Amino acid sequence: MTSVEYAGIGRLVDITWVQHCLANDDGKPVQLFTAITKAPTLNVVGLVDETLGDEYSCELWASAPAILPLQPPEGYDKVICHDPTSEVAIEDWAPEVLKEWGMFFQKGLINAEEIKEMRSYVDEEISKTEDLMKEHHPEIEIGKDTFHFKEIASRGNGRFDLLLQSESAKEFVEQKIRSQVTTLLEKTLGTDSELDFDVSVIYSKPGSQNQGWHCDGEHQKGAKDSEWEPDGWKTILAETYALCLFIPLVDINEETGYTQYWPGSHRNRSLVGFGPVAEIAQSTWNGKCSAGDAMWYDYRLFHRGTANTSSLLRPIVQVLFKKKWYVERANYGEDSITYKEEEETEPDTEPDAEHSEDANKEH
Repeated sequence: MTSVEYAGIGRLVDITWVQHCLANDDGKPVQLFTAITKAPTLNVVGLVDETLGDEYSCELWASAPAILPLQPPEGYDKVICHDPTSEVAIEDWAPEVLKEWGMFFQKGLINAEEIKEMRSYVDEEISKTEDLMKEHHPEIEIGKDTFHFKEIASRGNGRFDLLLQSESAKEFVEQKIRSQVTTLLEKTLGTDSELDFDVSVIYSKPGSQNQGWHCDGEHQKGAKDSEWEPDGWKTILAETYALCLFIPLVDINEETGYTQYWPGSHRNRSLVGFGPVAEIAQSTWNGKCSAGDAMWYDYRLFHRGTANTSSLLRPIVQVLFKKKWYVERANYGEDSITYKEEEETEPDTEPDAEHSEDANKEH
């Protein structure tokens, strides 16, 4: 990070250079920079062009109300993927990585037998829930229509977010997952007594299309983000309140589609809508991995699912570890799948006169 005051094009221009990385533009190598300045855009471009001389040129790719995180010069794999052969344990390595990049990758959290066991719970819940949908909501075309129920939600395009409510699934998470990551959670999120979790499956059917960029959880009201401080994630950014764990139950590749992340995008609430810029700047990380691997991310991080062009269902178990005060309301509806028929059921007895009179007064 360097702050420089330039004298050029008839005025002083103060620019703070923040980060840089290599990228390509139609096959040609380019050097990307992020910078902070109050100067008009044309002044900055003109000044840098003038400074570079005739051999190079400057082009503005984006202007944003926040610092746009770029890929580090050494690449994401070097900074967000834990090396299982390393002498540094993941619970000691992860906290700083999570603060800076908002995510990290862990190899082989559950084994083949455990994948098989969890898949059986997932398949049973999907089958049961979709049967309920067909029975109680035949007007909904599953896979095309948008809907939000207490148990399951879909924004269409063959993507679904389904809560796993069976005791077997919850016990699996407690015994096979949470027991392994207790220390990791203590160092990144909070103690056992401060936390609880929700477990669900995010599944994409063959033919599902690319999602839009989004974050699952917002910056909380009154909580600070990194503002315009390049190192604000160290000193200003509020601690995370929820940590999401993705575990794919099938190998994830180009054909099945994968989750694409924008590392560092948890730092600032003003990055909403700038996901496509991260793609252009080649500052995304593609979560291609093996079944049973683990992708952890801050709930404020921007990400999206990509298209499933294979013939396979793509099920990803999602465990949301969170502070007990946080209640997930944004991603599901308030009514149960069976609510419609429950609402229409006539009461067995008539209300007494006193209650009827009170009810009329209230109206």
